[in-house]
Amino acid sequence: MIRRTFSRITRTDFQILHGAYVIPLLEYANPVVYSGRTKDVILIERVQRAATKMVAGLKSMDYETRLVVLDLFPLEYRRLRGDLILTYALFEQGLANRFFTVDPANTRRGHGERQLLNDKNKTDPGNLGKSLDPVYQSVNP
Repeated sequence: MIRRTFSRITRTDFQILHGAYVIPLLEYANPVVYSGRTKDVILIERVQRAATKMVAGLKSMDYETRLVVLDLFPLEYRRLRGDLILTYALFEQGLANRFFTVDPANTRRGHGERQLLNDKNKTDPGNLGKSLDPVYQSVNP
């Protein structure tokens, strides 16, 4: 529809039209990405590819360059961002235990067993503040 109406558009017009017509399609079709069908994902991404080619002066550029110039993101990034927002919302609302297994005792973040202190990695936590004093004073005179 946009291509039939406008042959070439400016970047400002693109921002308006992209926000009104293309982004809702991408957001509505985003669950298709989870179906695992790469064919559907490619079709959805083609909508944004075609829309970015309509901006005057950008048709000859590759897709990634057009995205950078227009300050847009690929569909994969938008999906990852949506996943992170949803996960954060689940943890904030206290619903994470319905979807994730949270182990509060495991704070090592995948680093395995705790290492015992030996001569190589022996530090005295009591002296840590004194050892950082010169650094702190050089930053905040």
